[in-house]
Order: sequence, then C-alpha cells, then structure tokens
Amino acid sequence: MTLHVYVGPALTPDGVRRVTPHAVVHRPVRHGDLLTLRTGPGDTVVIIDGVLHPGAPVRHEEILDVLARGTRVIGASGAGALRAAELGPYGMEGVGAVFRMCARGALESDDEVASGAPAPGDDRQPGLALAGLSWTITNAVAANVLRAAEGEALLESARALPRTERTWASLGRTARGPHTTVTPAARALREFARRRPELSDPVRRDALAALAHAAAGRPASSLEALPAWLVPRTVRLERWRRAYRPAVPGRHGTVPEEDVLRFQQLYAPDFPVRYRRFALTRIAGPRLGARGRGLAHAVLAVARERGITREALPAEAWSYWLTSRERREGSAEQRLLTLLVRSFRSAPGTAPFDDVPEELRGGDEAWRASADAVAAAAGLHERVMCAQGDRTPRRLSAEAVQDHLGEIWQADGPGALDAAARDRGFLCAAEASEAARPFVPLHRVAARSRPASG
Repeated sequence: MTLHVYVGPALTPDGVRRVTPHAVVHRPVRHGDLLTLRTGPGDTVVIIDGVLHPGAPVRHEEILDVLARGTRVIGASGAGALRAAELGPYGMEGVGAVFRMCARGALESDDEVASGAPAPGDDRQPGLALAGLSWTITNAVAANVLRAAEGEALLESARALPRTERTWASLGRTARGPHTTVTPAARALREFARRRPELSDPVRRDALAALAHAAAGRPASSLEALPAWLVPRTVRLERWRRAYRPAVPGRHGTVPEEDVLRFQQLYAPDFPVRYRRFALTRIAGPRLGARGRGLAHAVLAVARERGITREALPAEAWSYWLTSRERREGSAEQRLLTLLVRSFRSAPGTAPFDDVPEELRGGDEAWRASADAVAAAAGLHERVMCAQGDRTPRRLSAEAVQDHLGEIWQADGPGALDAAARDRGFLCAAEASEAARPFVPLHRVAARSRPASG
C-alpha cells in the first residue's frame, strides 16, 4: 500500500515525511501526473497543491480515473480542496477549512485555492493563496487587528495581482497605489500572520490534517471504489492516457507501458490464460471471497443472478461467441465460462483493462523482451519512413495482417480468428489486426534473419 502526496508551497517534503514517513512525495499536481501513476486498491493519493499554468490543472476525469482503480483520493488546502468539493459525490474525501469554504461556495475557482507555483523554469517564489489570505483577513478582523473595510480593500488588491506575484511585499506595494489608506493595514496583517500562525495559515494546517487523515485509514462510512463503468470513456481521456502513459526502458529505447502490454496481448503464448482469469475475477467481484467455492463457482453464481444461464441463452448467442467445434466439446459450464470471458468486453471503444494491471504483465524477463520488440518495431518503422515513405504498416492489407495472426495463433476454420482475438481481450479479429499492424514488418524481418532449418 502506497501513499502518494502532491504538495509544494503548503509543506516541504521533510514536513510531509514527519507525519507520514513512508509517503512518496511529488511536486504540485498538474495535468497528466495522475495518469502516469500506477495505483490500485489499498493505495492513497493526497492532493494538496496544484498548478494553474495554461493547460496544466489536473482535470476531474483524471481524478475519477484514479478513484475507479479502487484508490483512495483525499484533497485539502489548495487545488485538492476545490476538487474534493466538486468530486465528493464520487468518493473523493475533503479535509480542512479551505475544503469547507469550497464546499459551501465561498471559494469557487482554481485561482482562489491553488498554490500559485510559478511555471517550470520560473525561479520566482510561490504566491499567497487567496483562500489562505481571505481566512487570515477574516481572523484579523475578528481579532480587531483590521477593520472590515481594510480587509476588503486588501483582498481586492490581492485579487488584482497576478497569481505568482501575490506576496506580502507585493501586497504592501499594491496597497500604496489605489488604497493608500490601507498601507498600514497590510503591515498589520503581515505582523498578525507572523504572530498568530494558527489563525493565518489554513493551507499548512489543512495539509497536516489531510496527512493525518490519510494515515488513519479509510473511514468505515466512506464510499466504496468508484465503479469503472461510471468513469466517462471519452475521446479526450483516452488521448490523455496515450500522451501520459508510463514508459518502460529497453535496449532499443523507452516505450509506453501500454504498448508493451499490447504486444504481449498479441504475441505472448500464455496471455489468454492471464486474460481469462483477469476477466473472470472481475465478473465474480465480491462473490469470489464468499464461502471459498472457487472462481468458476463464483462467476457462474453471478451469471445466474443476472439471468445468464445455458438454458436462457439463445442459439444465436452460442454461435456468435463460440466456434462450431467449441459448441460440441467440453462441459456446459466450461462453454458458458468461455462465452462470459469473450463477451466481457462487448462494446466498441471500451477498454478491456485500465492502465497495465499487474496480473496481465507476465514475468519480468518476458516484459523486458516485449519492450525491446516494441522499440525495435518503432525503429524499423522510422527507417522505412525515411527510406520508402509509402511502404508503412498502414499500407498492409487487412488480409495480410489477419493471415499473420492466424499463423501466430494457429487459428483455423470459420470464426476461429475472432474467437482467438476475444480470448486475448480484443473485441474481434479486426481490432486485433489494427493492433498487430505495426509489428508485422518486424516479424517478417525476424523470419528472414532466422537460419534455415535442416
């Protein structure tokens, strides 16, 4: 179980580790960070600080995607507080005063709660968060350090400043301009913040509270993991996944993890066994742990509850999902289990699995070899593009690619190629062919380079 913390101005890494010694500390969260994170049930992500550069804020879909993996997500202090207020109905947990302000509508925008961290390469100091400044002013007015009108003028001056320039020094300079009467008020507020940190730094206090909350474990009343089907599988989210997917180093370069998994999905001899257990385990769900009756028994029980039995299914269903030979052989239960595995992914455009599930990866040696093959295929494609731009894998005929897969999978007879593709998590043979297209030239080169037998 891993605790990931996204933090910046609110706390130092050492400050985080004093509360949670084993935490993995990251920079303030930005778009794409969560998509590269490999988490699952039992893991926790705490979002404290975030960035606001154009195109950079973490999107709601990215957080929902993490929740759908069964990962606990907590937000506080800055960007995390706002996202927690927005995504509370979906299972994200919010902690602290800034979160409560967001939840009741007192703070509504990223600009009010984010850390004000400069863009990459900008060495300016992080700015004051408006949320923390507003809370400090409220407490200073309650303590009779400021008049209400002075507090409002200071807050107006802060809002007029660029986010990364909201510092105590800049606030004092701005106050001398349109609000000359509040220059002493700016000095008084800064002195109040220095003397009374417990009343002037809600961002830090909330960050510490969020870490303590994470260390205490998931409360019994919290929501279960967000169902994966509730996460919108939008074109935008899929594009982000491809852009930010984790990479694997190999002898021929670094390649995306999902491409390595796709190669194994196509070519690993044992992948159908891995995928079958993966699909059946997810169909069984909580039933798998009940009464210790085994995976097949749990899956059949779930299917029976949903009205999916061998008697209820029409002949057309059996002929669609099973080959004629399969319909004649094996037990009735095994035939039903095969049908359930192949129909587990039945909607075009849906992903058979999110990210790279550990149970589908296979052994380390095979994984490294697959990464090398993916990189070699990409290198071959680049060389062909440079030498003969029109002879790319895109120009291969569909029949040629399907013949390639039929040979690799030893799939003969009507429907056998579709059946073999579905046993590997593809929707059909046509989808598998598109996935295999980049690797066909590499296979041909490898076949030509092998010495002749005999």
